Amino acid sequence: MKRKTKTLFMTVGTGINPNSDIEGHKRLAKGIYASLHKIYPDYIIFFASELSQNTIKYIKELFEADDDEFIEGEDYEIVVIEQIDNFNHCFEAFEAKIWQFDILSEDKGEIIMDYTSGTKTMSAAMACCGMFYSKDLITVSGDRKNGIVSLGTESIQYQNLYKVYDRFSLMRVRNYFNANRFYTAGEILENIVDTNIHKEDLLNLVNAYYAWDNMDFDIAYDYLTKVNLDYLEFAEIRDDLKINLKALGTIVRSPHENLKNCYILASLINNSIRRADEYKYDDAIARLYRSFELIAQIRLNSYCLISSDIDISILLEKGVSEDFIKDLEKTRVDGKIKIGLIKDFELLAELDDDLGKYFIENRNKINNLTQNRNNSILAHGLESLNKEDFDKFEELVENLAHKLDKDMAKFLKETKFAKFDLRLKLNRI
Repeated sequence: MKRKTKTLFMTVGTGINPNSDIEGHKRLAKGIYASLHKIYPDYIIFFASELSQNTIKYIKELFEADDDEFIEGEDYEIVVIEQIDNFNHCFEAFEAKIWQFDILSEDKGEIIMDYTSGTKTMSAAMACCGMFYSKDLITVSGDRKNGIVSLGTESIQYQNLYKVYDRFSLMRVRNYFNANRFYTAGEILENIVDTNIHKEDLLNLVNAYYAWDNMDFDIAYDYLTKVNLDYLEFAEIRDDLKINLKALGTIVRSPHENLKNCYILASLINNSIRRADEYKYDDAIARLYRSFELIAQIRLNSYCLISSDIDISILLEKGVSEDFIKDLEKTRVDGKIKIGLIKDFELLAELDDDLGKYFIENRNKINNLTQNRNNSILAHGLESLNKEDFDKFEELVENLAHKLDKDMAKFLKETKFAKFDLRLKLNRI
């Protein structure tokens, strides 16, 4: 057999009809033979039913007539398909050969899959298998008589599946977006070639949420404003994107410091919930701890106090006890008094603030939670935290957040990331 390139050729169906005469099988053999000479594969796999194997005998005769050997086991093999109308049976037979000659083989080469002949089920299964494993799919077209392409009219048609692959990629993007794997989603989008898919807007979308997930609000807002929400790709999440855009806009552009900070706090709490959803509890609790601290800092700001530079004169005006002030003075370094989370809440208690009172009333519970956090591998210890640890800490932080601002439920809702409805069928996009 003549060879041109290192190619494996897989074809389905070498029979035409159980009642066909010898001439019918010979005509089909000539058609297959003509196709093989257009491709010149190194090796051929015939997938055939028990009845249709006779055609291969006539193909062999055609090779011999051209003084070319066609040896079973060296040039070709036959895989008998026992259930020609069972999709899974056919698919697994094709898949097994792809694994044998490609995935598990060190001597790899091109694989061409011809799904022209065979039962409808065999052809459908081969087309799906070829698409799934990204193999070249071909059909043989030409003038047909009695279902067979007439000799001399054969034309091999390679099937360009870029639209299918791109839509499959788009579904992967939606899945990765929902899983908060925005960078990966962006990498997949870069390989999409179908101009009917609004690739740039989708890239702006994933870049926006990647930045937001990293608390880079300005960049997130900039990217999200570039997304054309009128496109069909965003139809199901359009309303949620508008809500998210409004929240980001408040963080980036609002002149009201307290409102801006409350949206940042809500973003941080939702960020921790996303990490917990990924079973990254140490990471999630680290973010909750920062949220806990931020709550106190936001409330202190309402008293014109900054925890990184406490103004003692304000404390005197507010009637804070001398003993507490003396205790703070001991921590003064380079002219500044800087206090941490515990002192923040103790100071709020001195100011007779509700958050400070809540802290004092629940001090033992809070100490246990913060101690767990301190023992975390991402804090000062070597322990790994779990869902129970996260749930307890989240309950504390959300309670305090709602006490901080009566509209916190609204802030949390508006900073919760949009999600695609993965139940939607691919062809609706």
